[in-house]
Amino acid sequence: MVAETNDVQNFIAVQALFQHLAESNLEYLSNNIYVAYQKSGGELEVGTGEAKPVGLVMVRSGSLEIRDAQHNLIDRLSAGDFFIPRVLAQAPAEMIVRVLEDCLYYELSESAFQSIRSNDEDISRLCDTYARSYQADPSKSENAPAPAVRKQHTFTDSYLDQSVKDYMTAPAFCASPNITIRRAAQIMTNNKISSLLITEDERLVGIMTDRDLRTRVVAKGVADTEPVSGVMTPKPHCIDMRGRLHQAQLVMMSSGIHHLPVVDRDVPVGMLGMSDIMRANNLEPLSLTRGINNATTVTELAAVAAKLPDLVVKLIERDTRPYEVGEIITSLSDALTRRLLRLAETVYGKPPCTWAWLAFGSQARQEQMLGSDQDNALIYANNADDSADAYFAPFARFVNDGLDACGIHRCPGDIMASNPKWRMTLAGWQQTFNYWIQERSPKALMHASIFFDMRPVAGDLELVNHLRGYVLAKARSNTIFLALMTQNALEHSPPLGFFKQFVLEKDGDHNHTLDLKKRGTITIVDIARNYSLAAAISEVNTISRLQAMERAGVMSRELVASLVDAHEFIAGIRLQAQGEKFHAGDTVDNQLDPKTLSPLVRHQLKEAFQLVRQAQAAMKARFGGGVL
Repeated sequence: MVAETNDVQNFIAVQALFQHLAESNLEYLSNNIYVAYQKSGGELEVGTGEAKPVGLVMVRSGSLEIRDAQHNLIDRLSAGDFFIPRVLAQAPAEMIVRVLEDCLYYELSESAFQSIRSNDEDISRLCDTYARSYQADPSKSENAPAPAVRKQHTFTDSYLDQSVKDYMTAPAFCASPNITIRRAAQIMTNNKISSLLITEDERLVGIMTDRDLRTRVVAKGVADTEPVSGVMTPKPHCIDMRGRLHQAQLVMMSSGIHHLPVVDRDVPVGMLGMSDIMRANNLEPLSLTRGINNATTVTELAAVAAKLPDLVVKLIERDTRPYEVGEIITSLSDALTRRLLRLAETVYGKPPCTWAWLAFGSQARQEQMLGSDQDNALIYANNADDSADAYFAPFARFVNDGLDACGIHRCPGDIMASNPKWRMTLAGWQQTFNYWIQERSPKALMHASIFFDMRPVAGDLELVNHLRGYVLAKARSNTIFLALMTQNALEHSPPLGFFKQFVLEKDGDHNHTLDLKKRGTITIVDIARNYSLAAAISEVNTISRLQAMERAGVMSRELVASLVDAHEFIAGIRLQAQGEKFHAGDTVDNQLDPKTLSPLVRHQLKEAFQLVRQAQAAMKARFGGGVL
């Protein structure tokens, strides 16, 4: 029957999906809505029909459930919830919509639905997410609307949005590794450049810089008639010309270099220097990095680190992508750690053996946010003797104390290099990981979920590569361990209850809030980690892991896209809430009162949690192996 326009408009005006629309749009929708009724036990039409194609169905009263052909429960809907018939009809498995309680529902015409979806960014994004939750690609639909125009960042001139190719110095000045050091210096002088790329068959094999000439030639008395190959920096870091300045800056900051070759399919095409990045007119991270590198005491470092929260708030206000904020915070944490390691060497002298400083958890994944604490350790070469730990005990304590002074607080579980449990040789670490993989205790699984996300911050990279390769090989071959890791991951379930209502924390300090880390982003981190362990994928960052799994055929493109979107959405809300708490002078944590969100954002958050729940179910089915 035709709807009573005023009554319908009043109802949809307060629903999450449509609340933000102008009155004229609400009136347009209500004029294109029909009211329908179905008794308990009946079924609703899933297809769009021909005589009266339906674009969207919204429940006014009563309840529905969606099940697949095997009668597995997919979703339950109550007042205000909706489904899109076209998406259900295109799902890989047959979907059945059954009425649980006598149901009054609204049918929005296909033409009106497509019109509002094409012209409203928020509705378009939500419908795309909904479509992916059923593994349907809305772009493949014959009558799918053109995608809504996405809002661009407010600060379009930020270095985060600039292309490397727009700021590099081109062309690249290249030479053969067989030329003499004198000839290389002449080329650099004649062309007024401070670095020269060394190539073989057009492929980059090294770089010679002014610093190399000072430290490797002049300071060591090397004859300038020697070939440049003996003093160049081999296998230098580089970046693709299609990359962004943000990525280039992270490489330069994390590696302590000032020249970054730019390549196009491994062929050098230009050079990027710190001065080129400075031209992008966004110097805040660079300024902090310079302050960190110039600090000579822990007190000076702490003064620089105190500026980090202000920088993060600025990045949030500029609508910076959450993963980029995480990378920037992590790069500054890495810089603080490396500077403290250098200061420690000035206090305790040169280390007695080959070593590496390891980061775990969010720092390893480059996903740190405000309030992140320390998770770190030390690894030594196998030939280290007892004197190594005697040296590194005060050394590590100095670094951990320094990080705490800089606002990166101590790990509550004491997972830090100052704890002798987490200072071992390579063989010791291999034995420890092997124990965790073989042992089935909750503590072993807890350690595995933390330590399997590892990344070297300083020291000998090869030590860490050997350890990572060993761990991946052991984990991949142990199906029982993967099943137990899955069981452990499922303890972090999205906070959704019956009819997709939020399940809030009941802790005294955080009563009636959502934990956006433990119940949000960590759920996706766990999924990505378990799949990557099963496939021996070496990536550590969560989004990089998901993308690598798609390339390896371990996870479908649709599921990867859904999880990436959900991770970014939840991380964005978490980051925004942290910025607001910092502004208000409150303690920065991971808690959020959902009442502070708009109805549409609450609805989108529920959809993101629902996607994660479905991905967890898929993980359980894949790795359960009869153990779960």
